[in-house]
Amino acid sequence: MKSKSLRTILATAVLTAIAAVSNAQAADIIPVVFDAPGTGYYDPTPVAPVGGNPGTTKGEQRRIVAQYAASLWGTVLESNVPIFIGARFTDLAPNVLGSAGSASAFVNIPGGMPGVLYGGALGDALSGEDLNPGFVDINSNFSNNFAFYYGLDGNTPAGLVNFLDVVMHEYAHGLGFASFASAANGTLLAGYPDAYNVFAYHNPSGKFWPQMTNAERKAAAVDTGNVVFTGPHAVAGAKMLLDKRITFRATAPAAIAGSYAFGTASFGAEATPANFGGSVVLGVDDANAAGPSTTDGCTAITSNVAGKIALMDRGTCGFAVKAKNAQNAGAIGMIIADNAPGAVAGMGGADPTVTIPSIRITLADGNLFKANLPASVRLLQDPVLLQGADDLGRPRLFAPNPVQSGSSFSHYDDVSLPNLLMEPAINGSLRSYINLDISPALLSDIGWKVNKGNAKIGTCDTGVVAVDDGGIILGANVVAQYEVCTIQFPGNKLKYTKCMNDYGSRMKAAGLIGTTQHMKIVQCTSLN
Repeated sequence: MKSKSLRTILATAVLTAIAAVSNAQAADIIPVVFDAPGTGYYDPTPVAPVGGNPGTTKGEQRRIVAQYAASLWGTVLESNVPIFIGARFTDLAPNVLGSAGSASAFVNIPGGMPGVLYGGALGDALSGEDLNPGFVDINSNFSNNFAFYYGLDGNTPAGLVNFLDVVMHEYAHGLGFASFASAANGTLLAGYPDAYNVFAYHNPSGKFWPQMTNAERKAAAVDTGNVVFTGPHAVAGAKMLLDKRITFRATAPAAIAGSYAFGTASFGAEATPANFGGSVVLGVDDANAAGPSTTDGCTAITSNVAGKIALMDRGTCGFAVKAKNAQNAGAIGMIIADNAPGAVAGMGGADPTVTIPSIRITLADGNLFKANLPASVRLLQDPVLLQGADDLGRPRLFAPNPVQSGSSFSHYDDVSLPNLLMEPAINGSLRSYINLDISPALLSDIGWKVNKGNAKIGTCDTGVVAVDDGGIILGANVVAQYEVCTIQFPGNKLKYTKCMNDYGSRMKAAGLIGTTQHMKIVQCTSLN
């Protein structure tokens, strides 16, 4: 246990926290680093500044990203109680970029719903007091085993993962975008519903999460596509932001004509009505040590798939490997049939050289297709329904079968388009430095007060809205950049001012702010 004063000293020393920049009601979010000297956030490896991140060691760049993310979320949300986030790098499970969650939970708090659990950060904000003094409110962990991009501009090079997107995603979990209930066995923590799952609804049963038995929750957690979040702000955001629903349809032969559920891929081109359509044929490769099946696509494709969509089976090698082999053989797209019963799911993996679109279908549908090849397929756009929402426009929650520990239920569904920050996988299209999509909307539903005013530098109003109804966070970005310039040029008013003025000019040139807002940023810079 660490005392509150020691916690603050650690945060200030490690991350150069700037007490003077806090907005009047903005949440003061303070990362507290627990890494040992020479590791993780203290990694002394020399690096060149990149993408607006002025750090000159890997550890310093990581700390700046952590503080930048804290500033973004801190400007978007309001709290009179500081939020402390434990931060460390460690070895996580394969393919896990990071993890985070509330360090504590409280029930029957002032300002909250009676009999409902709240995480520490939200509980503190609602009650107006530190409910667990002497401890961090959120624990966050990030993997030692990934090549991250530490820039703050969203221009992530091929082969790297944007660290800011990962941190923003994980911090959101700690702020409450997660349930305390078990998706694996359906139990509620200490028998209480929580601020997240009181809005979770299972369409087939017509029940909210707290109304179900443990057995019903366990079954619903793997009922893909049928669990939704009903909070009014998230629903309104979904209707504003989600694309029209894409339908996968077979048009020939007659035996398989109809629509089919499908999952999307985190690699290659996004599958759209414009690029996914044509003749489907079986992709055949050699059976060998790389893949024991002749339809697993784990080695070079030997059948004629040129100009066609290659249908192959899941298993043995990664999805991106299969896509690359299909692409090398001239395929214009890939369909992966599952190798086990269950609902449809998405496909993870990464290979920046893969450019063809890919989708995934169930085992049953895959077997039907394989018995009726060649087939003609295409993607169609529904004129009304939304991609990633149910027919009433309520955003779907991630409910794969089987349960995915750490992912199931506590994310938006991975079929959502455009890609959302709080899907279970980090996608290259995310731009969390300026766009949080419908993530703040859900946090508003569970109890957070979202900053509807303009962002402030000190007490100076920048004229830039902190966060709009669509999740655009230009004002929060202004505050975060102010902190970066202050960290980069401590005590040097001239260079700090130039840093902020150059930033304002770039924002104006990009059409993100107007002339009046630009002038206000310049004015606020001169006053702080």
